Amino acid sequence: MNRRSFLIAATATCGYVVSPFATLAASLVGRTITQADLFATLPKPEPGDWSRVIMGSGVQYDKQMGFGRESDPHGGPSLLYVETQIGEAGGIACNPNTLKKTYLRGEHFGSLITESSVLAIIAHSGNMLTRWADVGDGQTQAAHDAKMRLLDVAYLYDERPMRVRSVTAQTVRVGMARHRATRVVAEFPAGERLQRVEIVHTPAVPLGVAAYSATVRELEPFGLALRSYGRGFKTGIATPLALLRPMTQSGIMTTTE
Repeated sequence: MNRRSFLIAATATCGYVVSPFATLAASLVGRTITQADLFATLPKPEPGDWSRVIMGSGVQYDKQMGFGRESDPHGGPSLLYVETQIGEAGGIACNPNTLKKTYLRGEHFGSLITESSVLAIIAHSGNMLTRWADVGDGQTQAAHDAKMRLLDVAYLYDERPMRVRSVTAQTVRVGMARHRATRVVAEFPAGERLQRVEIVHTPAVPLGVAAYSATVRELEPFGLALRSYGRGFKTGIATPLALLRPMTQSGIMTTTE
């Protein structure tokens, strides 16, 4: 099923705009669709949203993701960013020394499997702040810095069509809340690393995904589960990029922390 026909069907058939995926999912059984087209029907994060997940293949870890929009103090266009921290799986808090703020090109956030184009990257560890891959200020950008992947590993971003094998309704628990959810199982053609994915969707959470898992050839399965989420995210790097650029001409600066 191609992207155009799928999205037209979603618009025409869905009786509400919150979750066209949940309405149409049952009609996808036996059909082929790409992950990108399937995830395109899920809700996207808004500035102020945050999520904390446990994820990984083999060794798992916690990842906190905050979504924001930064105003330009010089009157230029505002910038979207995703701020992340990493921590021990199941821990109380992520490690603040892993804080990374990735500025994105474009006007809207993507999905979990969107490879977002990067404008610049800022990291804060201890009393050191580092800026790199800032193509908006003339820095070079390595290939691995050009795209931001929320799932961290490139092999999950598979563009091949997959066949939907089953769609079921279930209830999921995230933190103290329970949500109605739709679970989709799909399989890829043989030959590549990614073989099978399971997506548990609920429109109640940022990114619309409560859980995601993947069966991968010659690797341990990848898993993601949403631990907590909310609104009112505040950045850990309050100084705007426009002001940081002249302060970090060498790419690094010492903070007062």
